[in-house]
Amino acid sequence: MLSKKIIALGMLVVTSNTWAAMCPVTVENDLLLTPSGVVKVDKAQDKLIIDQNGRVFVNGEELDLTQEQKLAIEKYQLQVASYIPSVVDFADKGIAAATDFVNEIEVSFDAEGSFDSVKNKIDEYGITAKQKFYKGKDLVLEHDFFKEVDTTWKSDFEVMIQSLDKELFASVFNSLSDKMQNGELNFSELQQQFSEVQASIKAKMSEHSKEIKEDAQELCDSAKEIAEEEKTLHQLIPELQPYPVFTI
Repeated sequence: MLSKKIIALGMLVVTSNTWAAMCPVTVENDLLLTPSGVVKVDKAQDKLIIDQNGRVFVNGEELDLTQEQKLAIEKYQLQVASYIPSVVDFADKGIAAATDFVNEIEVSFDAEGSFDSVKNKIDEYGITAKQKFYKGKDLVLEHDFFKEVDTTWKSDFEVMIQSLDKELFASVFNSLSDKMQNGELNFSELQQQFSEVQASIKAKMSEHSKEIKEDAQELCDSAKEIAEEEKTLHQLIPELQPYPVFTI
């Protein structure tokens, strides 16, 4: 039988060990990006805002910036505006990979439509996961985001796997029961089909795992670059020092 371990690994978004081992970046405060490109850093009751024109406001007071400072702000704002959507895209890829694995099983058993309930569960999890990146219409990267991947996200993922395991088993059982009742499969053929499906899934799992880890490394590398840029920015504009986001 297709084991829970194989399905769980196949639906890998990214393991906690991957983040812990490769990404030393900490998100210190909530970082928000509005649809118009405004960047906000929320720290308790304080707030740093970089508006769409590159003007900087600390608790409502606009800073008077030099040309050098304005250019540094522009660079930082562009990095942030690119980074947060890339994190959301990364999560989407993980959900797409999970659906791909279920499609592989469905095709292998020639059971189109038999796994719709499993796919619906994956879609529901994807919607829940994606909501973590939104505060109203704004995109948000919450403080301690990378730690959350290791704790809350991992816990939510395990709950999803437990739920999917039941749905998947029921779908496989129903599909095979129909085939055996119709005389399409005997026990020996059933074993062979399971063996072939597992081999195919393992191959795809290896392919997806490599791709996802590469994407995760790119995300971490980008976060480290922003952290370095932020350090330089805070040296150039000391008023921003109380509002760190990416730190190493």
